[in-house]
Amino acid sequence: MKKKHFIYLFVGALLLTAIGCARLDVQNPNNPDTERVLARDNDLIGVTAGSFVSLYAPFGAYFINVNLEWTADYITMTNNVGGWWSEFKQEPRPQYNNTVANSNLSYNRVPYERWNAAISSANDVIRAIDVQGRRLSTGAQTEMVRAGAYFVRAMALGYLANTYNQAPIVSETADVTQRIEFSDYRAVLNAALVNFDTVIAICGRSTFTLAANFINTPIPYTSAQLRRLASTYAANFIAQNARTAAENAQTNWARVLAYTDNGMTQDYVITLDGINWNNGIQGIAGLSWYWRVDHRVIRLLDPTYPKRYPATGTLRQADSSLDARMQPSSRYFRYENDLSFFNPARGPQLRSHYRFARYDNLYNLPYPQPCTFLYAETNRLLRAEAQAMTGNLTGAISILNDPTGRRKAIGRLDDIPASATRDQVLDAIFKERELELMLTDFALHFKDNRRRDILQRGTVTMMPIPVTELNTLQLPVYTFGGAANAGRPGTASGARDWLNVLP
Repeated sequence: MKKKHFIYLFVGALLLTAIGCARLDVQNPNNPDTERVLARDNDLIGVTAGSFVSLYAPFGAYFINVNLEWTADYITMTNNVGGWWSEFKQEPRPQYNNTVANSNLSYNRVPYERWNAAISSANDVIRAIDVQGRRLSTGAQTEMVRAGAYFVRAMALGYLANTYNQAPIVSETADVTQRIEFSDYRAVLNAALVNFDTVIAICGRSTFTLAANFINTPIPYTSAQLRRLASTYAANFIAQNARTAAENAQTNWARVLAYTDNGMTQDYVITLDGINWNNGIQGIAGLSWYWRVDHRVIRLLDPTYPKRYPATGTLRQADSSLDARMQPSSRYFRYENDLSFFNPARGPQLRSHYRFARYDNLYNLPYPQPCTFLYAETNRLLRAEAQAMTGNLTGAISILNDPTGRRKAIGRLDDIPASATRDQVLDAIFKERELELMLTDFALHFKDNRRRDILQRGTVTMMPIPVTELNTLQLPVYTFGGAANAGRPGTASGARDWLNVLP
C-alpha cells in the first residue's frame, strides 16, 4: 500500500556519500558526468565500497538505535545525552518531539539520510551495469560488484522499512528531479526482498570474492557466504517488520522459513577501525556507568527479580543458579555496586546494578577489533520461530533443545518438553533472542518487543520521517508516541505492557 500524495525527494539526503568517496551530483539517470565518474573498474568498486560505509554509519552510539533500545527497556540509565531519558525512558512514555526545536534531531535524521545515501550510490552502480551495459574486466568481477550494490540497496531498504513508517523507493532508473512517492513500511520491505532475492540469485550462479574494501570482514566474503548472509538478513527483516502482535501473526512465516534453509552458519564479523567502521552501541556497553541492563532483561534469567529498582534501600544480586548466563564466568552481564551515576530525580526505579559484559573488549582494547554484527544463532532462532508459527512445534523444540546450541551449551537449561504450548515455545525463543543476539542488529530488541505488544503503553513503535525532510518537502509534520495516543498507528497500545500488564 502506498501513500497517495507525492513528494519531491530531498536530493541532499540521497547525495550524502561516505568518507573518502567522491561526491556524486546525480540529477538525472543519464547524466554524462556520472558516466565519466564511473568509467573505470576501480570507480565502480570504489562507489560500491563507499555505499557499504554509508549503510553501516548509523551503527554509531549516537543514533536512534540506542534510543529505541532504551525505550524497549533493554537498556536503562538516567543519562540524558541525545534525549535518551527525557524522550525515550520517562514513565509514562512521552510523545517523540519531531520538531526543529529538538536539539537531538540528528539521532533520527542521520540514519534516514545515510541509508538513502547508500541507496543512491548503489543505484549509480546498478544503473551503470544493468542499464548502461558497463562491464568490468571479468564476468566474475562484474557480478561481484552487482551483488555488492544490490546487497547494500536491500539492506538500506530493510532498515528504512523496519525503522520508519514510510520511505521513498528509488530505483536505478528513477529521475530524482521528478516526483517520487513515499511508500509505507510493508511496501518498502517488499522492495528490500526483491533486492535480496537478486543478491541470492547472483551468488547462486557466480563464484567470486568480495572486494576487500566492501565490508571490513577479517577475510573477504565469498559469493557463497554472501548468499547465506543475504538469506538470513532477508528472514530477519521479514520477521521484524510487524508493528503489533496482530501484524506479527500475519507475517509470511513460510517465507521466513524458506530463507533460513540456506541461511548463515557463521557469525557475521566486521573489523572495527574507529573511522569508517564502528559499532558504538556495543562498544560503549563496556563503559560501566554509561548505560546498564534493564531489569526486564535480568528477569529473563531470574523471574523473581523485581521489575523495577526500589525507591529506597538496596537490592540483592539476581539468582544465577537458574540460567548459567547470569554467572560472571559467562561474561554476558556483570554486577556493579556503584549506582552514583544515576539521577534519582529522573526515576529511582530506573537504576540497575547490571551492565553488559559481552563486548568489553570493544571498549577496553584499541582498534582494530572484531565485532559481531549478526550471530549465526540468529538464523537458528528465526528458523525455530518460523517453525512454531507454521505449526511445527516439534521442529522448533528440537532447535531449542539442541545440545550444541547456546541455550543448552552455555545456559545449561533443561529441555523444553514435547508437551509445551506454542506460547511457551515462542517465549523460550524470544528469551534466546534477547540474550544471544545482544545489541547486534539495528534496534533488534525494540523491533522484537513491538511485534509482541510488550512495549510500555505510549512507546513509539516506529519513527516518523525527520522534520527537516518534511519541511524541505513542504509536507505536514507528524510524530508518534505518548500515553495519550496509545493504540494509534505508531504508538504502543500497552495491551501486553511488560511493566504494567504482564505478571
